[in-house]
Amino acid sequence: MSKLNNDLWLFDYNQGAAYEEFSKSEDVFKVINTYLLDNYDFKDKIILEIGAGSGKFTSFLSEVCSKLYVVESNASLMQINRNKNCDADNVEFILSDVRELVMEPNSVDIIFASWSVTSMRESFDVVFEILKKILRKDGMILLVENAGNDEFSKIMGIEKFTSEMKNAYVNMGFIQKKVVDTIIKLPHVDVFYNVFPNKKNVKLSSLEIQHKVLILEMQAFVLWN
Repeated sequence: MSKLNNDLWLFDYNQGAAYEEFSKSEDVFKVINTYLLDNYDFKDKIILEIGAGSGKFTSFLSEVCSKLYVVESNASLMQINRNKNCDADNVEFILSDVRELVMEPNSVDIIFASWSVTSMRESFDVVFEILKKILRKDGMILLVENAGNDEFSKIMGIEKFTSEMKNAYVNMGFIQKKVVDTIIKLPHVDVFYNVFPNKKNVKLSSLEIQHKVLILEMQAFVLWN
């Protein structure tokens, strides 16, 4: 599989403030949230959000489910997430690498991850064995990942890599449910360059970047086949 510069997907997660500012620019019109609400029933569900970062989807998920477990391995990103969601009484934060995650077996209805599972690609065997134990047999895994064939992928130079990852997910048993057309709307160019310092030689043509996002789904029974 193709390698990325510095093997990052796609951020230096230790730059929490820069990551959070960029995250605020993603999908500003909440197109992804709307699609998820229209197509999935989160009511009364127990959700595990893995690789939650600074909480792009944590607030949304906590508002629509009964219980939300939030897992993140980076302490600075988790603290940003905690600060944003400190009033949500149905959220439990777990500072852990997914590869070391310990939870009750068969305790989760939905596992949700946005732009994070790809960063675990070198440890898929370990990660999915852990998720298999946690997920209920009638549950599902939902992923939000880059779809490619868009302006963002071209700027980042990840067209080939994204295509390879999509194929890898399909081979694992994920179904490509929807390509969501959205935008990254930057308040100013520094928000982009601060989080992607290796792209400072790339001139942005606009503060709005076309972004295609792929929603993938795997039913739990696939993990046992």
